[in-house]
Amino acid sequence: MLIHFKNLNWGFLKAYAFTQIKLRYRHTTLGIMWNVLEPVLYLGTLSLVFSAINRMSLSDYVVYLFSALVPWRYFEATILGVMESIIAGEWLLKKLAISYFIFPLTRWLIAAIDFFCAFAVVLVILAFVKPTWTIHIFILPISIFITSAAALGIGMLLAVAYTFFRDIKPLATTGLMLTFFSAPILFKADSMPMGSLQSELLVYHPVTYFAALFQKPLYYNCLPSLLDWQVTAGIASVFLGLGIWALHHFTPRFYFYL
Repeated sequence: MLIHFKNLNWGFLKAYAFTQIKLRYRHTTLGIMWNVLEPVLYLGTLSLVFSAINRMSLSDYVVYLFSALVPWRYFEATILGVMESIIAGEWLLKKLAISYFIFPLTRWLIAAIDFFCAFAVVLVILAFVKPTWTIHIFILPISIFITSAAALGIGMLLAVAYTFFRDIKPLATTGLMLTFFSAPILFKADSMPMGSLQSELLVYHPVTYFAALFQKPLYYNCLPSLLDWQVTAGIASVFLGLGIWALHHFTPRFYFYL
């Protein structure tokens, strides 16, 4: 499997990724500035609506919401982008002898660029509304790395499945939507009654632990627990390994389906 990464043309990967970004904004007036404006509009709307629903002050809810929602959007964008990467690169694969890994990594890189633009905006906003900051925020690069690895792995598994079964896309989209609305991102886990079915389900919800990697350093001013690290790192390792294996193993069959 490692031979695929050794043979990657990293210059082509970078050029292809930035070409895709340019194509995305080619018919817009503001261009790449939408990387900044879009998350501001999206997060601002959710903040106004759900701060009232959660009965929290707007400034307090902004810190809570932004801490996990922006990483979730990165997680979701990576999965969906990587899932479609092989099919979207079909025309290029038929013309050039390049590794299939180029396409998932390109979509992963594009999602990462979008994320860092959005996260930079969030940190600027939080600088005005967050009353206290602690050294725990320096753990965030590790949180981002684990989340990124999990999303890339899941995306590669779905990319393989999507190549053979095009019905995967609506199922994946619906699954991500259900995962998002059932996770403690728009609402706080402790807002659920103790002992209720909802509170018990959150204990077993994997996104609870991924969200904690960002909520605890940014909102609660503490480090994620050992269990948070164990669950998220375990999930990331399993899915990344399975994703690399699946893409390597099923590559010879892609030609019959592209």
